[in-house]
Amino acid sequence: MTESSKILDREVTRQSNPSRARLMRIAIVSRELPPYGGGIGSWSQKASQGLVRIGHEVHLFTQSREGLAAEDIDHGVHLHRVAAAGIRPRSIGWAWAVASALTRYGRFDVVQACEWDAEAITYALRPSAPLVTRLATPHYLVQAANGAPALQRARSMLTSGLERAQARRSRRVISPTRALARAVAQKWGLDEAAITVVPTGIDAPTLAPGQGLPFLGEAPFILYFGRLEVRKGVDVLIDALPEVLAAHPDVHCVFIGEDIGYRGRPFAEYAHERCADVRDRLHFLPRMPHGELFQIVAAATLVAIPSRWENLANTCLESMVLRRAIITTSGSGFDEVLTDGVDGILVPPGDAPALAAAAISALGDSERLERLGAAAARRAEDFTVDGMARRLEEVYASVVA
Repeated sequence: MTESSKILDREVTRQSNPSRARLMRIAIVSRELPPYGGGIGSWSQKASQGLVRIGHEVHLFTQSREGLAAEDIDHGVHLHRVAAAGIRPRSIGWAWAVASALTRYGRFDVVQACEWDAEAITYALRPSAPLVTRLATPHYLVQAANGAPALQRARSMLTSGLERAQARRSRRVISPTRALARAVAQKWGLDEAAITVVPTGIDAPTLAPGQGLPFLGEAPFILYFGRLEVRKGVDVLIDALPEVLAAHPDVHCVFIGEDIGYRGRPFAEYAHERCADVRDRLHFLPRMPHGELFQIVAAATLVAIPSRWENLANTCLESMVLRRAIITTSGSGFDEVLTDGVDGILVPPGDAPALAAAAISALGDSERLERLGAAAARRAEDFTVDGMARRLEEVYASVVA
């Protein structure tokens, strides 16, 4: 089917269902997209494709990359790869290029961008269409959770200020969780009640052929996947492992992702020192394509997401839809997704002994792990991409009106 035929088909569908919002021309800005980048890029790709599926015209503006066409169409989404302007700091150069690109491609009904790095701040100064800012996790929250030194925080004051300015100049601010909305509203002087919660969606991943980790055979393993950093509680998991692996001599632990480092050295080095007696059962793998990664997730015995603070991690939803038992932390966005003892296990953040005790107990009860995984998969049905797209449609329609 040609692209024009697809648009016509969507318009016919809308005319037969007049209660739905009108067809909109939507721009979404995301400097990163898979396989480059992390959660913001994954969300932007999912949201764009979901909005196209329910009938909207979506243009996704992302950073240009060598070897990739400047213009493309992917799953019905119009991709525009934009080169950042030669302005420092880099975030301003990107924001400037985004504003110019949005003008070049005609008028949109609504423009959406994340607050991270204030990539729509230039556009926010003279918007030609309503701007919706989606909260991911602002710099100040990331740095606080990572325990960033004062000098690093001082250097990012400009970026943090621009993030706040973009949010305050937006027609609407949305957030994946109420926890994040509350934290940002208090810090930035926003009206929390005016921040709309739009939970992240997840589709069942496509698994690549294979058995996950052939070198482990049938051995059970704990899995952590995502960026290895202090904010994600990777050091807490490592501190819990000596006790966990001693209690379960057949269990391994696998880490997958970019190693940001811990106190000036790689997390892998810290883990091998901290868990010297069981280091042969620790495995650190680099970031990998989703198809390969999800095959490993589906084979994991227990997924650990020990974040010190989190809005709503893609790793959590991905594990849920793959029927994995999850052990994670209370006090942030996970509380709005999982119920302790029902579809997940929640422990206090930063508490290695509590994490160890919960993991030891869970690994000793295979029926409980199966029960938790099945309940998590059922709960994941509340977080579909199509459902997220319809919620976004409602938000966009309200700001356009």
